[in-house]
Amino acid sequence: MESANFSIFLNAFSILKAGYASNHAEISDLVEDAEFDEQHSQEFIQRSQQALLSPIARLDQELSWLPELSTTQINEIGSLLEAGKITDLREAIAFLPDLPKANVLAHLCGTESADETLLQDLLRAWDDVDQLALLEFLNSQRQAADFPKIESSQLAASIRVLESTHARSAALSVWRLDEPGKVMERLVEAELKRDRASRILAEFVREYDILSEPRLARISEAIDQQIELARQPTQQLEAVTSEIAELLRQWDDVNQPVQVFEQHQGHEEGRSKQIYERLRSLCLELANERGEFRHAKRLSEALLHTFPELESVAEVLKGDVEALENLDEQQKKFSVLEPLVAACEAAKSQVPKLKSALQSSGFAPARKGAVKEIFAAFDTAAKASGTGDAAFLVVRDLALFVNNDRNDPETAFRLIDGLITYRGAKPSQDVSIKLDEERSVLHRNWKMPELDRQSGNLGGMAKVVDEMLKYANGNDRAELVQLKSRIERKQAGKKVKWLIYGGIAAVIGFFVISDKLDRPTSRTSYQPTTTYQPSTPRQTTTSPSSNTSAETRPPVGQGLALNRAQVRYCVFQGERLEAMRSLTTTNYQISQFNALIDDYNSRCSNFQYTSGVLSSVRREAQGRTAEFTADARRIVASW
Repeated sequence: MESANFSIFLNAFSILKAGYASNHAEISDLVEDAEFDEQHSQEFIQRSQQALLSPIARLDQELSWLPELSTTQINEIGSLLEAGKITDLREAIAFLPDLPKANVLAHLCGTESADETLLQDLLRAWDDVDQLALLEFLNSQRQAADFPKIESSQLAASIRVLESTHARSAALSVWRLDEPGKVMERLVEAELKRDRASRILAEFVREYDILSEPRLARISEAIDQQIELARQPTQQLEAVTSEIAELLRQWDDVNQPVQVFEQHQGHEEGRSKQIYERLRSLCLELANERGEFRHAKRLSEALLHTFPELESVAEVLKGDVEALENLDEQQKKFSVLEPLVAACEAAKSQVPKLKSALQSSGFAPARKGAVKEIFAAFDTAAKASGTGDAAFLVVRDLALFVNNDRNDPETAFRLIDGLITYRGAKPSQDVSIKLDEERSVLHRNWKMPELDRQSGNLGGMAKVVDEMLKYANGNDRAELVQLKSRIERKQAGKKVKWLIYGGIAAVIGFFVISDKLDRPTSRTSYQPTTTYQPSTPRQTTTSPSSNTSAETRPPVGQGLALNRAQVRYCVFQGERLEAMRSLTTTNYQISQFNALIDDYNSRCSNFQYTSGVLSSVRREAQGRTAEFTADARRIVASW
């Protein structure tokens, strides 16, 4: 009795109203009764007769009816089925043996009363089907009906056929429900969470998969059509990727239960993997050949959402999404920065105009001139989301170019100062610190020549020193503070002090001017795929002298490189000369003093030294004022 849906009504025992113990003669009489009643066609009646008279075919009918039940129970179940009293029927079968219960539930799968709960009950009714009890029951009934007994292997084979029949009936029932894919997914996941899944689950999933094939074929064909559209250069990718994402959602709605089951079995669903491979190929093409990172990312995200159960590709997709997200962000960032990069590159060939504009209005909004385009583009980029430090680094690159390649620290300073004082978005702490350091260096590079030109002009030097102190940091600031103090003392001194200052100022002034002032030496080009990394200053170390107080008078000359002992002489001798200032009273003493100044200037007015040596020696001189004063007194007393 074959049918798409399992039906107890189409069982040979039901059609002929036979019992498990009905023998050949009784079956013949029942056939005549059935023909007389005319409730079934002659063909059905004859096929039912053949099925019950054949020992092998009879087994399938015995299992798919209501085994192990009494005649009363069978009649009650039959009456409830015919009356369609589903609630009463569900109560009546609650405590029946598992196989007749499963047969009733499978029968109900073909009716409008089928729902998710009924399907779950059917799956679990197969948990404890007792084949030994069935074998004993059927053989006892066959013995009474004078039919040959069956073997356990025959029973097992016939049960497997019945399992497939129930599974197909259940799968057909799923497809008659609303949202069949979601119902099936819940059923599969619930079974897989149990210690022992239903024995018909695998067959149930297989039958569902077979029934889903026509729908999946249509979706696959539609995806291929969209892939071809996406490869056309004039196609609107937004619409195509949206359609593909929707098709993947539809695929997932249908195929997700199968993917979940296959994953649990350690397999990957083959058709889904083929869809993945075709779409990932499109993603790579969009990203690598056309630079369409946003659309490639959207497709990769849709694939990852649809196929997380494909374990061999899930990690690949995660990597794709992350890489494409970075590329998309960089592309967005560069599109925002592109006008700024172009404006800065153009300014590199017009540094004089840039300098004039910065002197006029600074790095700020301007109506016209070289600064207008740069600042407007910078302001837009700095305010844009996700650009981070990039806008600041692009302008910084221009400043470094102007300083290093065009030897114009003033213009470079004004650019960096404009970045620091910008009222909009602020750069990261690392970049802020770097900009502050570079502003200090650039300002020093700018003002040092002016300080050199003012040498001997105390008022002019004092003014320049005040300007330099505004941006000076660290040791530079300490040295400038000392120089300012000395200038102020000189300005208030006597005539002899002025004479002395002619030498002392040259020394002190030179200590600042001739210092190897580091200016930025590396250019930073904007690379949209990298992030800013603050450079680490190289530390210079010097080995201490074996005699930390040794002084060596340097040779006469200008611009000579002095060692620590020679620098120490210049510093210490300068302190002694400063102490002599108030001790010289006679013309002879003043003449001798000026001779020492001339000698001192010939050796110490212009020299070079290793970075850090001067500040170190000056620290040595601190606290030795009494010693220098005593030396000064001995020298003056010897005249």
